[in-house]
Amino acid sequence: MDTDEMKFSLISESMFLKFQSQDDRRKYGGSCFIELQFCKVAVPEVMEDIFKHYDNWRNDSLYVHGDSQFYTIYSSILGHGVYPNMKEGYFDPWGITYFKSCLIEEIIERAIQSKPVGYEVLVEWLNEAKKYNGFFVLGL
Repeated sequence: MDTDEMKFSLISESMFLKFQSQDDRRKYGGSCFIELQFCKVAVPEVMEDIFKHYDNWRNDSLYVHGDSQFYTIYSSILGHGVYPNMKEGYFDPWGITYFKSCLIEEIIERAIQSKPVGYEVLVEWLNEAKKYNGFFVLGL
């Protein structure tokens, strides 16, 4: 691969993207992405504090371009997460939603049962998320 080429991968013809660097992400399409990000901190004593432990644009995140049908296809598969105001619901495509690690197996099961576009990539990423304290969906 030429050094001037972008080093991103559209994984298995799905809607999911991974980037080797943030420069590659910017070259691909700027900042119009939903980001699925591992929550790498322990469960805090106060649940609201979990929302202090994310930062955008991690290289080990899974990205979905904002123009995709991700919400339509995956909101019911992901199920209900927790918002910063401690209410629960489908992920907020414009905000932050946290999904506890205890929900990951159920999410994997729903993805495998319904087999939407790119589900294999999501399942692989979710299996990695089991090592951590759940994950965030960071909206546009």
